[in-house]
Amino acid sequence: MSTEFVPAADVRPVNFAVRAADHIDRGRRRGTELRTGIAPTLAAYRRYFAHLNIAEAAVRTAATSSLERLQDWSPTAAEEIAAVAEGAGIEAAELMEIIARTEIMTQASAAPTECSTVSNTFPGASVAAQNWDWAADFSTLWHFNDVGAVPGQRRHVGIAEFGMLGKIGLNESGVGVLLNILKHTDDGPGGVPVHAILNRVLSEADTLDEALEIIHSAPTSSSSIITVITAEAAVQIEIAGDRKRERRAGHASAGNDGNGRETGFLIHTNHFLHPDLLAGALELRPDSTSQERYRHLAEAVARFEAGRSGDAAQPVTIGDLTALLTTEQGEAPVCCTPAPDATYGNRSATLVTVRIDPARKQIDLAPGSPAEGLRGNRRFQL
Repeated sequence: MSTEFVPAADVRPVNFAVRAADHIDRGRRRGTELRTGIAPTLAAYRRYFAHLNIAEAAVRTAATSSLERLQDWSPTAAEEIAAVAEGAGIEAAELMEIIARTEIMTQASAAPTECSTVSNTFPGASVAAQNWDWAADFSTLWHFNDVGAVPGQRRHVGIAEFGMLGKIGLNESGVGVLLNILKHTDDGPGGVPVHAILNRVLSEADTLDEALEIIHSAPTSSSSIITVITAEAAVQIEIAGDRKRERRAGHASAGNDGNGRETGFLIHTNHFLHPDLLAGALELRPDSTSQERYRHLAEAVARFEAGRSGDAAQPVTIGDLTALLTTEQGEAPVCCTPAPDATYGNRSATLVTVRIDPARKQIDLAPGSPAEGLRGNRRFQL
């Protein structure tokens, strides 16, 4: 069955800016103000899970298990989620079908490929960018997410799917996060949702070390790659089930530019790279473009580095990263556009281009891919 969807670059998202006295009040406001977005997002995921042949009972069990793990790991986040659900007029376990969608999807044999991420480490001026790819049918089911600080937490800005507390973004302390999905034989449902981990980093971390501590402390069950970016450095944390490994620019685990030279760049698509996690690593689906996209980006980075030999002392900019993440027809689909005849469940698209400059406390969010001109870009200054 095929239905129409809005082309990603034509979407003009809701700008949800919430200011509240505490996390429960904030959650209730989110649920109340965004309930007209949460309801269709929940319906869309239920349809999508059915398309992936995940039974309704299995979805409910996985969502409930993730909620229970979250209550143990971050009671504050669980309380806020309950408040969101109350405001939206649904049960907390129902809302978790959105928040824990990555964990729920471990029960499917295949899922869409999503996301290409590039970062560059330059002391005091590190930057990162991502093309967030997801099912084209979800092109209108996300929003700009400007989350005000409450006692003990930080303001953060980014994107979130309706119902999520946070996703990809940057906080007022200059700590940012990006996300790519991975697949491994160790995967299963029921762990703390990766989207809850991202939100906790954005809400609580003031430094790179604090962000890493939060991520490593989470009892995970599904695979992802979280890129943490601060002005000083970028670190990728690959997650395989409950195991986690780090990749840093200049370290052996990050490799080099293909000619044996270390580089300040880190690249990730949707397959495992850390040698400790390769046993059991899987492609997301049989026709995955992850390897192709990674090769394209590695070659683009090598050309970029060779062309700026005289400017090596100058920091890389978000504009440079945008150029690296821009592809045209006939190239590896770093900029992802669904084929005109693609059917439901088989049409991925770059829904958002994200660019983070932590030193400037600046994040750019643009519907669609960089190849489409970033004409809807919103710049937020924290």
